[in-house]
Amino acid sequence: MKKKIGRNDPCPCGSGKKYKKCCLGKNRVPVNKTASEFGGISVSRLALTMFDQEILDNPEMLKEISEISEKIAENFPDEKSSFKDFISGMWTRKKLKVMSTSAIIEKLESMGVDFKEERFKEQAQNYVSAIQLAEDHYYTQNFHAGGSDEDFIWLAIIELWDRITPEKFSVEKIDDLMQEGYKDIEKRSYKSGMEKWEKTWVMIKSLVPANLHSVEEADEFFSELTQFISNWCQDFEMELHNAGLEDSSFFAKRIKYCRDFCRIFPLSDELILQNMLIAEAESYAAIGDIATADKKFQDLIKRFPNNAWGYITWGDMYCESKLDSDAPVNYEKAEKIYRLGLANCNTEIDAVNERLEYLENNRKGSKSSKT
Repeated sequence: MKKKIGRNDPCPCGSGKKYKKCCLGKNRVPVNKTASEFGGISVSRLALTMFDQEILDNPEMLKEISEISEKIAENFPDEKSSFKDFISGMWTRKKLKVMSTSAIIEKLESMGVDFKEERFKEQAQNYVSAIQLAEDHYYTQNFHAGGSDEDFIWLAIIELWDRITPEKFSVEKIDDLMQEGYKDIEKRSYKSGMEKWEKTWVMIKSLVPANLHSVEEADEFFSELTQFISNWCQDFEMELHNAGLEDSSFFAKRIKYCRDFCRIFPLSDELILQNMLIAEAESYAAIGDIATADKKFQDLIKRFPNNAWGYITWGDMYCESKLDSDAPVNYEKAEKIYRLGLANCNTEIDAVNERLEYLENNRKGSKSSKT
């Protein structure tokens, strides 16, 4: 079984594009468009502050953007402050983390914000987002703050939420763990990344309202996140697979996660559900439970008879070197499953034919080695 390609990895087709912008859409749900691709959708505050921090932490990026902004500023001689001064003067979560709790509260009070810890604890019980709490209870006050100081308020509420009500989950805590997990995965630290994402999933399950039944609805509910829930959920499935290549226990976790997803978000896009069911069946094969894997694939194609990748992955289970499982190599069975896909599907036919060609070449190679 090969490592699954991450959304942000170079596409293996050689196009030069990221996988998510190229071939990923051929067998997975296309990622949602980002805010920059949708002119009418604003970028979340968390995404903006994360971008600001990345610039501050990257001297080369800061220098490059500063040089560009200085060239633009030549047309505006009255503007005295540089981009570097501007970005350095902005409040970020990193700056607040080194401040004491008393210093943060004193800063709020100096801006005319009335903040009381006990009242804040009571307020937090009715919210899942620190940013929304700030909007409803602190930006409605008659405070006085100019420029980047206005951002200090919502950043302070996020930080104080972590310190004053550490036991209470929030959208912002989900975002933190999600992004930390992505960083671990970029370093190929799968175990650490998956531990963070398992906690992320626990938080999502605890916060998502019972009346939401699709991951697309969850995207709307968790609108402040820097990553779409629908994208992250698919990433989690893929990375559990990659982690399983190093530690097979992650395949068992992948099975549970896929079941959880289909139970909690049963009305999600059909292709997402199909991919989760394929991943579940594939994982049973990876841990050696071939009988259950066969049953899961049978259930899958009965429910979604037009999904070519259900047949492909099932056939791969019996095709040497196509899927790392304990299933015995059985070219006849693999061919039968692939041909069943050809008979039932009208898309991804080329992929099925490629499997049949691969199978035939392997079969010939196997015969040659015996003679």
